[in-house]
Amino acid sequence: MEFVENLLQAVDIARQAPSSHNCQPWKLVHIEDRRMRAQLLPAHAWAEHGQLLLLGIDRKRTLRALPSLALEMQLSCGMFLGLLSAAFDALGFHCNWHWLEMLEAQAPAAMPFLQSLEQGHGCRGLVLLALQPQRVPDATAFAGLQDSVRQRRTHRAPFAEGSCSDVVLAQLLERHWPEQLTGDQLHLRVERSPALIARAADLVRQFAALDFSSYRAWKETYRYLRFDPRKPAEDGFYLHSLMGPMSPLRTRIMQCVLAPEVMQVLRIVRVPHNMAAQLAALVEDSAQLLLCSLPSDDLASTVMVQAGARLMEVWLNAQRLGLALHPLSVMLQHDRARGQLQRLAGGNGRIVFFARLGAIRQRHGECLRRPLAAIIETHGETV
Repeated sequence: MEFVENLLQAVDIARQAPSSHNCQPWKLVHIEDRRMRAQLLPAHAWAEHGQLLLLGIDRKRTLRALPSLALEMQLSCGMFLGLLSAAFDALGFHCNWHWLEMLEAQAPAAMPFLQSLEQGHGCRGLVLLALQPQRVPDATAFAGLQDSVRQRRTHRAPFAEGSCSDVVLAQLLERHWPEQLTGDQLHLRVERSPALIARAADLVRQFAALDFSSYRAWKETYRYLRFDPRKPAEDGFYLHSLMGPMSPLRTRIMQCVLAPEVMQVLRIVRVPHNMAAQLAALVEDSAQLLLCSLPSDDLASTVMVQAGARLMEVWLNAQRLGLALHPLSVMLQHDRARGQLQRLAGGNGRIVFFARLGAIRQRHGECLRRPLAAIIETHGETV
C-alpha cells in the first residue's frame, strides 16, 4: 500500500508534462504479478520491495490526423517519463529503464507477455521502469519539483523584452538527469540572430495556415478546444487560454467560426492565412528560438522518448529561470514546412522540436489534467 501512495504522488507530478493539443497520451501499468515481471525481465533480480511499471501510449488518446503526430506522441511520453523518474528519485527510489526496442533483441521470449500486456491495457509499450527503494525521500527536492511543474505553462502570449544572457542559456541547457534516461542524441540550439528569427517568422507566415486549412488536422484540433470555462474538462484547452479573455457572446461566435466546416469556407477569404500571420508576428517578436534535432531521420521510439525526457529537463530548467516555451509544432507536422525550417537552421538530421523561448511576462491559463485513476492501471496481484 505504501508504494501505491508513492505511485500516486509521482504520477501527479508526471501528468503535468506537456503534450500536443494537451491530449495526454500516457498509459501507465503497474505490474504486480511476480510471474509476469519475471517473464518480462528474466535476468532482473526482484527484491521484496521492487516494483515494475510499463509506460505506453494510450491507443484511445493517440492523435492520428497527420503521420508526424506519432513522433509527437513518443516525445510527450518521454516528457512524462522524465518527470515520473525525477519524482521517484526524490521519493527515494532507484530507477532503471528497460527500453522495449532493446528488450525485443535481448529477450525475445518476453515479447508474447509484453504483447498480452499491451492488448489487455490498450497501449503501445515504450519502456519498463524498474524501481527499488534505496534512500530516505528528499522532501525538499520533491516539493521543488512539484512547485515547478504546477507553475509550468505553454506561453502563447508575447514574451518580456530582451534576450537571455550566455550565463542563463548555459543554465538552461544544464544536465541533471541520468544519460540512460535522456540519451545523448538530442542537439539543442538556441538561436538569437534577428535575421534568422525574421526568416523563421516568414516560414511560419507561409506554412502555419496548413494547420488551420487542413480539414483533417483542424477537425482533430477542434475536438480539444473547450469553449465553456464553467464546464470542467480533463484535457485540451479553454479558448481563453489561447486567445485571452472574451465575452460569452464572442466565445460563442468563435466556436462557430472555428468549426472545421466553417474554416473550410473561410479559406476563400484567407482566414487561415490571417491566423498564421498572427502566429508569425509572435515569432518575429521573439528574442530567441529553440531548435532541437536528432542526427537521423531514422527515429527509433527509444531515441524519441529519451529526447522527450531531455527536453522536459530543459523545460524545467527554463521554468526555474523564469523562462517559458511556446512550441510551434505546425512547422514540424508537414514535411515541406519542416524541410524549409531545417534548411534555414543549416543542420543535418531531423528537427523534432521548435519553439519560441523568452522571459515570462504574465502567468495565465488553467492546466487541464486527466485524473490519476485514468492514467494508472494495475496488472495482476502479487503472488
